[in-house]
Amino acid sequence: MDIKPLQTLIPAAIALGLLAGCGAKTETAGERADTRAATLEAAQTLPLANVVANQLAPLTLDGKSYLLLASEERGLVLVDGDGNEAASLNGGEVERFAVQSREDGSWLVSAYEDGSGEIQLFSLAAEGERPQFSRLGAQAASAPMEALCLSRQGGRPHLFAIDEEGLGSEYVVHPRGERWVFKAVRPLYFGQEVTSCAVDDVRGRLLVTQPPLGVLSLNADAEADEQRRIFAAAPEGEFGGLWVDAEAGHLWLSAEDGVRAYDLAAGGEAAAPVFAAAAQSPEPVSAVVSGGDLLAVADEADAVQRFEPELPAPSARMQALRRRGEMSRVTARGQTQPVASPGDAADDPAIWVNPADATASLVFGTDKQGFLNVYDLSGDLLQAFPEGRINNVDVRSVEHPRFAAVAAASNRTTPGINLFGITATGKVESLGLRPLQLEDPYGLCMSSRNGELFAWVSDKAGSVLQQEIRLTDDPLQWQMEERARVRVDTQVEGCVSDDARASFFFAEEDRGVWRLDLAAFDAGEGRPRLVMEVDGERLVDDLEGMALYADGDSGYLVVSSQGNNSYALLSRDGSEFVGNFRLDMDPARGMDGASETDGLEVTSAPLGADYPQGLLVVQDGRKRMPAGNQNFKLVSWADIADELQL
Repeated sequence: MDIKPLQTLIPAAIALGLLAGCGAKTETAGERADTRAATLEAAQTLPLANVVANQLAPLTLDGKSYLLLASEERGLVLVDGDGNEAASLNGGEVERFAVQSREDGSWLVSAYEDGSGEIQLFSLAAEGERPQFSRLGAQAASAPMEALCLSRQGGRPHLFAIDEEGLGSEYVVHPRGERWVFKAVRPLYFGQEVTSCAVDDVRGRLLVTQPPLGVLSLNADAEADEQRRIFAAAPEGEFGGLWVDAEAGHLWLSAEDGVRAYDLAAGGEAAAPVFAAAAQSPEPVSAVVSGGDLLAVADEADAVQRFEPELPAPSARMQALRRRGEMSRVTARGQTQPVASPGDAADDPAIWVNPADATASLVFGTDKQGFLNVYDLSGDLLQAFPEGRINNVDVRSVEHPRFAAVAAASNRTTPGINLFGITATGKVESLGLRPLQLEDPYGLCMSSRNGELFAWVSDKAGSVLQQEIRLTDDPLQWQMEERARVRVDTQVEGCVSDDARASFFFAEEDRGVWRLDLAAFDAGEGRPRLVMEVDGERLVDDLEGMALYADGDSGYLVVSSQGNNSYALLSRDGSEFVGNFRLDMDPARGMDGASETDGLEVTSAPLGADYPQGLLVVQDGRKRMPAGNQNFKLVSWADIADELQL
């Protein structure tokens, strides 16, 4: 295994900041030097027969402890605590692998086999008297792999693979029939010096050695912001491997200058080691903790070295974090075709329920780079209107000789509101635009009160306008007039009207959810009231889309809590938090989850077998599996109700 040399050309400003974290438990240069001067002396050497090892990992099968080794001669080799061989592939050239425990007591093993150029997947299980490897599947690699690591997300195994050019891929691996398949989730990009990776599943972080900076940390969840940062400063000399001690909450790194461990819960720009010591030659390229001892192998090793140092105490912060519950997850039943425009384009959906045939209902979705799209419940694109930068859209039923409903949309190309008529058969027609006295129309929702139709539209400066829309028999001659204006301190986009209760809600993105009594407002007395504040846990800014799930006298407000990629359910009056959930991927359907959601819409109307209790539509800010233009996800309310026990 070739360990990449540490590059020495680090800008002075970066180097000073990073090297400050290199001491074991102190910060002065002298004390750091004293710590590194400590030398590990092997208490025992376990000889290996015809292995040529480059990596090791501890695991347990049927109550017995073993070491798994990467072998350049025989692929993968499993040995017991005395170094006796228990199982092997008996063929192949493997320098790196990744392991993950499974609920049935077996292990999932992924290895890059240099001869075939494949990323291979195995199950390692106790079969009778001896453990056995069983091949599950393989994925061809376009370049040799430098790093492999497995992550557990939503109960699924995800594999990160990084090649010698620094190009990484995330796969979800899952069974399909008799074989396992690799489903590509997203690409990842690093420099050409990557030597290893590991995953902290408790915090959901992917950790990657990245010379000359050190160990990088980024979110393992493809639906979260990457948040790439330096976790630990670059060690001196060459980089070796990473290994996560999940029980103790430590990250172990082997390098030319020895072995060190970091507290995975440590924060800041760079973490200081909680353990650091030099190792006698040969230099370790892979180090792990097993049975209270430190075990290591050198490059192309013929032995495992066992050390008995004083190991760091388990991380108290990691144990506390492990006790936190994970947020509920729901998967979508369908998704729309991606929008035509690349980048941040899809934004806000709306739903028209066909009163004659609910299964023929429509989903509207904005492509804010130039279109309003109309989809069926299968997600197929039916119509696309090139009306300019359409941002938000909403729908209301109307009494009209030609149309059963109308859709209003905010337009940022020509500041104004576009209107679209919807016939009883589901045909949509563009009815033109009326200008607004706003520089940048942004959020929009509709309301209906006492036979009057309104559009509420916001701008980025904090104004919310109430516009009355008056239809005429000639659909192209509709009129619009400003009726009122609400001033908000900061930006508003999401809003929704509870027509039955004469309540209007809007989300101030960094502040919280506001409620306005429309009867009092019409009388000139009503003022918005903040009913649910952003608190960093239940609601995390930015707050974006809002919708009302109205079911008779009951119901919920649904809010896009964009800051933590979740959806919050509030009581119908907005004053109580009910629960929240995330939208997860469904590999069997070939569908990714959703994140960075801007707009959303919901209906309680039964829309067929997939949506018996209604439909939630959310904009997906990151299209994964495969990566592509944004789209909208269709979620069954019945699945949400089951998961949150509504």
